[in-house]
Amino acid sequence: MEIRFMVRSLAAVAVSAALAAPALADTVVLNSYTYGGPSTVSVGTPGYSGGAGQFSGFLNGNAFVTFCAEIGQVFSFGTTYNNYSVVAGATAWGAGKATALNQLMSYAASNSLPNSQDNSAALQSAVWEVINETTSSYGFTTGTFNATSSTGSTQAALTALDAIWANLGTQTVTHYVDQLHSETNQDFLVAAVPEPESYAMLLAGLGIVGAVARRRRSAEA
Repeated sequence: MEIRFMVRSLAAVAVSAALAAPALADTVVLNSYTYGGPSTVSVGTPGYSGGAGQFSGFLNGNAFVTFCAEIGQVFSFGTTYNNYSVVAGATAWGAGKATALNQLMSYAASNSLPNSQDNSAALQSAVWEVINETTSSYGFTTGTFNATSSTGSTQAALTALDAIWANLGTQTVTHYVDQLHSETNQDFLVAAVPEPESYAMLLAGLGIVGAVARRRRSAEA
């Protein structure tokens, strides 16, 4: 399980190339839990009992942090994986869950979370809650997916985070996440980047601005 967020910077030429060519496989190397430990949680369903928290590593050579997006696969620290690709959140989890994950990550960012081993484990549990819950509402002690910890400080972090669900739907979205997917290894969260269509619209918009500017200069001449 592991967490990560990344911002990719693209030059105009690189954007044009990206529009013309298929995306290459993303390379992922995760090295450690961001806040040490990890704290241990027990969750179900699906069932899992073990370490949970944010991970630190590299995506395509760039440092990043991420959360695990699934429970049933495995992943090894210090191993380079070249079989990842980005899947849009709405495609991976459905529009409703994608929005909830965006709101969860926005809430975390606005409250400077995670910042400790315990609330890192709680936030990872919240990611699993959103993705795996099959009822219409979220909660660590209700519905089909639950999360607890035998460690008092981690359970306190779970209890504190559990209080956000009722108001999560009103959270202003400032952070967007997609799925970093592998057929054979754990999936992770990744900061969303604009779709090719968005880049095309951006370039078209810049072209319009350029045409207006050229026309204005001609008129002034």
